[in-house]
Amino acid sequence: MDAVSPAVAPALTTVAQATVAQATVAQAAVVTPTNSVFDTVYPLTVLALLALSIPLALLGINFVLARWAIGSKNSNPGKITQVESGIANSFGSAEEKFSIKFYLVAMLFLAFDIEVAFLYPWAIQFNHGGWEMVAILAVFLVILEVGYIYLYRKGAFDWDK
Repeated sequence: MDAVSPAVAPALTTVAQATVAQATVAQAAVVTPTNSVFDTVYPLTVLALLALSIPLALLGINFVLARWAIGSKNSNPGKITQVESGIANSFGSAEEKFSIKFYLVAMLFLAFDIEVAFLYPWAIQFNHGGWEMVAILAVFLVILEVGYIYLYRKGAFDWDK
């Protein structure tokens, strides 16, 4: 590059300063729109109105259609009979003791559930562990098999019992 003579350098500096000043004035002349409170609140207001009006409209439609479908409120003893799990007349008290079979089935479910919950992460990490991963799996399966043997001896697998 050619060296700029000392006499021309001040002129170039003045031109550069004038160009920067013109750019600053041009940027100041650009009016940036400011957000008013209305621009911020309006979308939220519309959203809140929709959030309230849609469920209320659906409830109103449901109320009108239910009155039309049900008709008059003629009740008979069959309509007001208490039904629990499909059994028309429930009997017994709520304080009856459950059979141990329910608890054994729950333990069986937990044993299978825990097996799946632990085998998946083990399978993901198997490539990184080598033989120690096999040893960890063996210990886990031995503990799990102890639970299965207990359930078998208690008769949890005998569904006819």
